[in-house]
Amino acid sequence: MDPRLLPPIPTPPAQRWREVRLLYLPRAMFILGVIVAAVLWTRWVAPATLVAEAEVTFVEVRAPQAGVVASLDVALLQPVTAGQVIGRIGIANPRLLDATLAVIRSEVGMLSATMAGTTDRQRMAIEWERLTLESMNHRIDLAALKVRLQQAESELARAKPLQAAGLVTEETFEQLRNARNVLMAQIEEQGKLLAHLDPLLATFATPEAQRAALAPESALTSAIKVQEAKLQLAEAQLTPQPLVAPMAGVVSLLARRAGENVAAGDPILRISATRSDRLVGYLRQPLSFEPKAGMTAEVATRTSARDHATTQIVEVGPAMEPISPSLLSAMHLPPNTPPEPGLRVHFAMPQGLNLRPGEHVDVTVH
Repeated sequence: MDPRLLPPIPTPPAQRWREVRLLYLPRAMFILGVIVAAVLWTRWVAPATLVAEAEVTFVEVRAPQAGVVASLDVALLQPVTAGQVIGRIGIANPRLLDATLAVIRSEVGMLSATMAGTTDRQRMAIEWERLTLESMNHRIDLAALKVRLQQAESELARAKPLQAAGLVTEETFEQLRNARNVLMAQIEEQGKLLAHLDPLLATFATPEAQRAALAPESALTSAIKVQEAKLQLAEAQLTPQPLVAPMAGVVSLLARRAGENVAAGDPILRISATRSDRLVGYLRQPLSFEPKAGMTAEVATRTSARDHATTQIVEVGPAMEPISPSLLSAMHLPPNTPPEPGLRVHFAMPQGLNLRPGEHVDVTVH
């Protein structure tokens, strides 16, 4: 019988799989590995031109005058807006201001006694000066009451948590509150008295009386003006100076707490911006090319998704500068290396990348 007429013997599946495994699978895996290596090399392994970081912008809010931090109305990592009042700086020693007011009061009293013995003045000028001194006395009393009110407010604020914890009796706390309320009532009455006296003084002081009182030969008028300036300075010191946020952002550092004494210029807190306007990088030496404004560059984030975007150079530094420590650490240089200079390059913030301030990115300049 002709063998060609016989039916073909079927090949077992195991034999077919063995042929695929030995002949075709290694070739397919090799080709796939080459493709994966090429993609990884071009997208993730290819060296970048430089490492840049989203610029960190912050401002420090400093004490405008020596004193005590009367209040801080913000907490750490709290967002603030530009122009927001975030705290106040009060006078450092209310007793010192009270003593200053006592000195002014004594000097005004001496001026009143001097004026009482004056015989060569016109009656109208003397009466105008008397009313002026009386108004100043009432203003001194009002300033002294405000100093005492600040002390009473501070004592009441300190006693409130102690009273809640049971360390201060209810009777003592009520006495402090009553003392505060009495001072507030006295300040209100003094304000009413001044509100009544000032219009009377303005009406009484006719131009003739003012010319007579303000004559160059009047030494008493000069002394009154000196005391008026001292009193205005004391009144200005009574008002706590506000701390205003110069920019919008979040509170990233609290250097002082409420109740601490500060000198003029001491940092109180730091406000950091929540977004960056540009990328900052440094070209290390030797420079492989000369960067110029307008050159395009590709930015790749260091996240797991490796987002990409296109940007351009906006500014190039005129000289070599020390590379910032944060960028040196991002370059994975050996620790304790001496400061390395580099050429500062600014890139525009690329659209579509949500970068946090201080975040590092890889930049490839074309």
